[in-house]
Amino acid sequence: MNDDYNNDYDFEDEFDFDEEKIDLPEDVIYLNEGADAYNKKDYEKAISLYEKSASWGNVTALSNLGYCYYYGRSIPVDKEKAKSYWEVAAIFGDIPAVYKLGDMYRNGDLPKRIEYSHKLYRRAFEMALNDRDNYYVAPDAMLRMMKYYPDELGEYGDKLAISLKGNLPSI
Repeated sequence: MNDDYNNDYDFEDEFDFDEEKIDLPEDVIYLNEGADAYNKKDYEKAISLYEKSASWGNVTALSNLGYCYYYGRSIPVDKEKAKSYWEVAAIFGDIPAVYKLGDMYRNGDLPKRIEYSHKLYRRAFEMALNDRDNYYVAPDAMLRMMKYYPDELGEYGDKLAISLKGNLPSI
């Protein structure tokens, strides 16, 4: 065992990750603070911060609000409200919002519409293939296509292989 390894090391002290010094837009600051609160399970604070971020037009915050309402994070479950947030976020290109709407139509949270769900999964999958900046959400979009429509993946051939290879973080 290496005695030099310290689990209590605080990278923020050494690198000074003060967001105000980085000059991030307010919507991103609220989004990041909301994500921190969410990860600490302070859902009320997260929702408040996501709402502020969304009021500045942050699409990810809209999608995150959809998750909060869908899963009832410190608020009553409200799938209609989740759907509303995800619909707006999906219009603006949020990949998770697109596949979560697909889940709602497939799993019966909304009237079952399997064909529409299929179209949403395909759309999220294609968005993920074309968006290398969002590699962290691509697996969820891709897994839905692999689970429900594996026979359709062949038509993407090389593009899928390149995307999967290019989206893997280097170690």
